[in-house]
Amino acid sequence: METKFELTEQDYRYLFENASDAMWVHDMEGNLLDGNKAFEKLSGYTSKEWAGMNITQLLSDESLALAREVRCKLLNGEGLEQPYEQRFITKDGATRIVKMATSPVIINGEVRGFQHVARDITEEKQLQENMRFYVQQVTRAQEEERKRIARELHDGMSPSLLLLIQRLDAITPSTQPRLSTSLKNKLEDLRDQALEALEGLRHCAQDLRPPILDHLGLVAALEWMAENTAKDYGIDTKVEVVGVGRDLPDEVQLLLFRIAQEALTNIRRHAEAPRAWVTLEFGKDKTILTVKDNGKGFKLPQRMGDLASMGKLGLAGMQERAQLIKGNLTLQSELGKGTTVTVE
Repeated sequence: METKFELTEQDYRYLFENASDAMWVHDMEGNLLDGNKAFEKLSGYTSKEWAGMNITQLLSDESLALAREVRCKLLNGEGLEQPYEQRFITKDGATRIVKMATSPVIINGEVRGFQHVARDITEEKQLQENMRFYVQQVTRAQEEERKRIARELHDGMSPSLLLLIQRLDAITPSTQPRLSTSLKNKLEDLRDQALEALEGLRHCAQDLRPPILDHLGLVAALEWMAENTAKDYGIDTKVEVVGVGRDLPDEVQLLLFRIAQEALTNIRRHAEAPRAWVTLEFGKDKTILTVKDNGKGFKLPQRMGDLASMGKLGLAGMQERAQLIKGNLTLQSELGKGTTVTVE
């Protein structure tokens, strides 16, 4: 026998009052009509205090502009991504960050107000910011160390190898008439190995910190990297710039370059791709970097946070770098259809 279960108005009131998320209702003018205990905790105002208040008293100018945008979209039936982030000014003047959802209150077919459900994420956001700052400091330290090592390789070891090659070149039959053919061949082999080591050293120093990035900027550095990828690994790599180029902050240029560098490294190591494309798009208020290949692709994880646990540390590192410049990294990949990395 089926038992019908119904909640009374009193039951709903109990659930409303004791919900862990803040809930409140206001009319079309923003006058607060109702709120639960969690709303009191969030705002710092008791029910007696907020009873005569308007919601605008809890919002900064920026937050009020967002609230009006949300209201307009809901009234016009436009798409609204929810939940969304909002900031509130509490009774003591502090700012709290919430993740909230808003819906209209409809009575007799007419919108009479709005109801909101919000969860305080201030501490969570602070932890994220602290972690971002920590990763940023580590990344800066790594880049400084890369620069130092590259400089030492260029200024220290490279001249020594060059001097060795010059001295080997000076050993000729005219200067050393008693030089045997066997010894001559060994010296030539030694010279070739020294030249190879010098070239490898220069290549390593440039990978650590390409001077072209500091001197000519991101676009030139991407073109240099694409040219080297094609020459050294046989991957036809093209760079395209879309829109009107503009100067980007040094840190943004560096991290976008590192993301592109890691993406191209992944392509040559894993993708088995004959071609790759690097696109830098300058929009009105944003910059988009895309690295695409036509290789074998791979199965994407359900969550981006699973990349590291899957052993895809390079992709995880790209995601961290994107977050440092407050960007968003997305991956598209399908077996047999290549991979696309986008940073926006």
